[in-house]
Amino acid sequence: MKPPVRADLPFSLRRLDRRAVETVRTLQRAGYESYLVGGCVRDSMLGLRPKDYDIATAARPGQVKRLFRRSRIIGRRFRIVHIYAGRDIFEIATFRREPPRDDHRKDEPIRDDNAFGTAAEDAARRDFTVNGLFLDPRKCEIVDYVGGLKDLEQRRMISIGDPDLRFREDPVRILRLIKFMRRLELDAGPNEIAAARAHAGMLVEAAQPRLVEELFRLMLTGDMVGCFTDLMALGVVPLLVPDLSEWMERLPGNVDRLLSTFDSLDRWVKDGGQPGYGFRLACLYGPMVEDEIDPDQRTVPVREVPHVPPFLLSRLQQRARLPRIAIGRAIHIMLAQELMDPEREALRGRRRRRRKAACERLVASEGFEDALEYLRCRLEAADRDLAPYDEWHEMGLSFPGP
Repeated sequence: MKPPVRADLPFSLRRLDRRAVETVRTLQRAGYESYLVGGCVRDSMLGLRPKDYDIATAARPGQVKRLFRRSRIIGRRFRIVHIYAGRDIFEIATFRREPPRDDHRKDEPIRDDNAFGTAAEDAARRDFTVNGLFLDPRKCEIVDYVGGLKDLEQRRMISIGDPDLRFREDPVRILRLIKFMRRLELDAGPNEIAAARAHAGMLVEAAQPRLVEELFRLMLTGDMVGCFTDLMALGVVPLLVPDLSEWMERLPGNVDRLLSTFDSLDRWVKDGGQPGYGFRLACLYGPMVEDEIDPDQRTVPVREVPHVPPFLLSRLQQRARLPRIAIGRAIHIMLAQELMDPEREALRGRRRRRRKAACERLVASEGFEDALEYLRCRLEAADRDLAPYDEWHEMGLSFPGP
């Protein structure tokens, strides 16, 4: 492999988490080649604040653990080390490499890269060039084995290696391509787009929990409208959320309703909102739940309104093994709308009567803030007046609490 391109760090190390930097330096002082890698380097180069910090090193897991008192080795297939720094966790992985391909198998995908390697080999096994950059805090330089610096400068998402082969190895890379394109506003190369279209159907072979996890990460990009539009264009929505896909086809306006909800979510994320798992789940399934709560549109075999959201989410829970606390929070958020939104009460044939005790229970509940924010998202998505949101917001401010 060619020697790496080395470039001076274009920003101060002070922009990085000092504990992550010191962790790398500790490994380097012990004689192990070590770098900050992946998303933290990419985001820092783009002027963004990294969400987490990953470290790659020549040290083996046992050697890493001996250097750090507050650490733990995890994983079975490939062991990594978690370093605990307060509430934060830094993940340290030993350099890996792809196993050699026989001449007659060069065009076959690799299913197992569970082997130690060098820094250059570790960079070559990553998904996209912009994710293959290494940062050396001791020398204050970027180490580039894969051409990521040039692609980052040109704002391109380019696969490391043949994208046709890479996407066959791991189809979930297609979802990651969409995520980075939308979140970072990068353009995919023509070969990457062609390969994504050709192999999107292979997502059916991926584990459902992993697919759903990537789907929920798309909802944090600030452009879920664009992400979901891309998913529809690739025809993979039925593979990710089949029940939601069926509902989208039920009426012509359902797709627009869902995209309007995502648009409201995107605006909140761009304003600094940090939607939890339950909130994102409510945004994804909320419009369908609203229809199923209406007795005239209900297709699920339940009679009572409180049983509708659990029944619908149980299908996703069975496939994706979502955290029960997230399922519970989403159910709470969606059912709270039946009390918070006067139009929902009207649809259920009731007069708008708010018992003081019911309102106080809702305002005092742990999920009230999420339910209130979701009410705002729904009202904005439907281009409705925000008066119900303002009323409940004032109620929350005036509530004395426990």
